Amino acid sequence: MENVSLESRLDDAKFRRRLYIGLNIASLFGFAGLMAVAAFYDLQISQAIGDMNNLFGTFFEVVGEAPSYLVLPFCAPIFFYNAKNFSDKRFRIFMRVFGLVLSWLGYFMWIYAGTKPGRIDVVYGIPGLTMFAVFGGFVGGALGLWVGSLIKPQVMERLLKFAVFSLVFMVAALLVMQGLKMLWGRMRFRDMLAAGSYEGFTPWYVVNVGGTEETFKSFPSGHTSSAANIFILAAACDVFPKLRSFKARAIINSFCAVFVMVVAVSRIVNCAHFLSDVLVGGYGTYLIFVLVRYLFFGKGKYEYDLSRFKQGSEAKPRAAEEAQAGAGDAERENAPAGTVDAGEGVNAAAQEQATEIEPEEKAAAQTESDE
Repeated sequence: MENVSLESRLDDAKFRRRLYIGLNIASLFGFAGLMAVAAFYDLQISQAIGDMNNLFGTFFEVVGEAPSYLVLPFCAPIFFYNAKNFSDKRFRIFMRVFGLVLSWLGYFMWIYAGTKPGRIDVVYGIPGLTMFAVFGGFVGGALGLWVGSLIKPQVMERLLKFAVFSLVFMVAALLVMQGLKMLWGRMRFRDMLAAGSYEGFTPWYVVNVGGTEETFKSFPSGHTSSAANIFILAAACDVFPKLRSFKARAIINSFCAVFVMVVAVSRIVNCAHFLSDVLVGGYGTYLIFVLVRYLFFGKGKYEYDLSRFKQGSEAKPRAAEEAQAGAGDAERENAPAGTVDAGEGVNAAAQEQATEIEPEEKAAAQTESDE
């Protein structure tokens, strides 16, 4: 029996798939165990490590949501520059406008969320901070589209399906998490501190059916969910052949997992969430990622076939071939019957001769290869 090295096994697709499934099952058990701990010690953990003035918590309050906001400006140039691959004029216009909107919206939301101007403007009456976010959206969007123009068209085509996957995953995770927030209606730890009482605390398994007030949006953690959007980088390993090695996958997946865990801890330190909040926000979003990833790439197709939608140089050869075929049919219809029969007879004879010669050529080729 041959000895197979660990490195060769790790580069085997089937072995990696089994390892991937095994790790996901193990992570599911780990998640269940931590949720059991949170059922008894959620409040005590927040009381022990919560500190609203902690720099670590404040820093990741700003940075933690970046992966979800950066999805939009990342996808923007991909949609914008792939518009030329579609022959339908209205769809090309839609792709261009959609790309422009995403390019502005992504940077605007990132700047707006990072500087918290919505809160600052109300307190200090400085609407200029909001205007800065609007202006920054235009500048960042224009810069992103310029960078996109430097990327090869072939790469842009390959990234189109990946961009659609990224948007679907982000929107699906956002809808699920925001829906759970409104359903659970769990009070935040920092609002308990402000009230000077823990009477509003409820364990994670109690559904309160809350409203739209920010005070009662503790479960699950939106920041941790947004941070888990970084797993989109793990899906890039499917799209780009150079990233499909086990080493590349391990590095990227480990980086994504560590980032999500750091943001999760920072949300507890920042007194914004309990342990169970960040567990469901992070791991729940990861499960959505696994599902959407399977729906898009489960069959091994990592890019769209745009050939049937393309226009211009690629559409002309097909039209020429169809015209040539039509002209040939017309010639045969207009030609005398004897001429057509003779032509068909010559073609048939040529095909028979080729059929007879082909086995001889194969035999000769086989003899050469044996020698």
